[in-house]
Amino acid sequence: MKKILVTGDAVFLRRYKPLFEEMARECKDLNYLIGDQRFEIDILNQAAKILNKLIYLASPLYANRRGKNALAFISKSKRVERKIRQLSDPPDYVLHIFGTYSPFWDKFDIPYGMLLDYTMSLAHKNWTPWCPFANTQQLVEWIKYERLAYQRSQHIFAMSNLVKSSLIDNYGIEPEKICVVGSFANNHPLYKGEKNFGNQQILFNGSEFERKGGDIVLAAFQQVKEVLQEAKLTIIGKNAKNLPNGAENRGRIASLEAMRQLFLETDLVLASARCDPFPSFVIEAMNYGVPCIVSSNDGMPEIVDDGINGLVVDPLTAELLAEKIINLLGDRAKLNSMSALSRQKVKTQLNCQAIAKKIMQALSAK
Repeated sequence: MKKILVTGDAVFLRRYKPLFEEMARECKDLNYLIGDQRFEIDILNQAAKILNKLIYLASPLYANRRGKNALAFISKSKRVERKIRQLSDPPDYVLHIFGTYSPFWDKFDIPYGMLLDYTMSLAHKNWTPWCPFANTQQLVEWIKYERLAYQRSQHIFAMSNLVKSSLIDNYGIEPEKICVVGSFANNHPLYKGEKNFGNQQILFNGSEFERKGGDIVLAAFQQVKEVLQEAKLTIIGKNAKNLPNGAENRGRIASLEAMRQLFLETDLVLASARCDPFPSFVIEAMNYGVPCIVSSNDGMPEIVDDGINGLVVDPLTAELLAEKIINLLGDRAKLNSMSALSRQKVKTQLNCQAIAKKIMQALSAK
């Protein structure tokens, strides 16, 4: 593969930049088309800090202004195609990030693939705020065009087997062109240092409190404190109020180094989400050897192998979550074992090098 053009919204291209940099090692050049501009990798790197801050500030509004309707899907697809056609040096292949529009609409002489963490059918089933259609007809029309985008693509790179099943069952996509690739710890290099346990600190990312099950975490922690009086709960990404005794809120963690230190101070990460397609936060924790307790929803059970490198809560109740927290924090040998196996899974599977290799192998096979 000589020239690859990555297309998609800036927020997603920023998030998966390390993956594209790995892919760039195996092709002649890899560029980005964000909105109406084409960026080299270095330019995207220079804008990374600014973009990250803007993304954080805008994120509560972002989901409510994405313009999810059939006309917007077509309009954005045509606009991106027009910009691709205007490039003086056209790509050999286009990799489009996520399924909110297509990189082509009228002509398909350049092959393209799509990287997906979810589908609208899954959103409609599992988290309706991500499916903001006024009526059923609008949803049906959107899925029709979403299906066309998938059918016209040469490859679909799904982060989870759950997404692969949705593509097959809800969209009629041939299994042969779907490759399950997983995801990785965003911007966190592979950790090779030591990981110690014993301070009973629990970490929870509450950036979208209800969706991520913040209420369940707080209820469970109150039960944990009755048994483990030294246990502490640290919440990041959300200015939660009325916290129980032993819980603190640190808000947004601004730097990778600060986040790294927080992981190393943590005995256990909770990801008891009602919906979370394939959370990189869990992979980031595993990279630093922090065992995670996750819900059985979406792709989380594909990241955490229950009883091996973490635990899966099913059904998702505060009582069962509290029980699992108490048992695991009280078993240092189990924590150490899960820690080592978490790091091993990140080292061998859930990293951008392994995912880039899968994508490039699929492209070279065509």
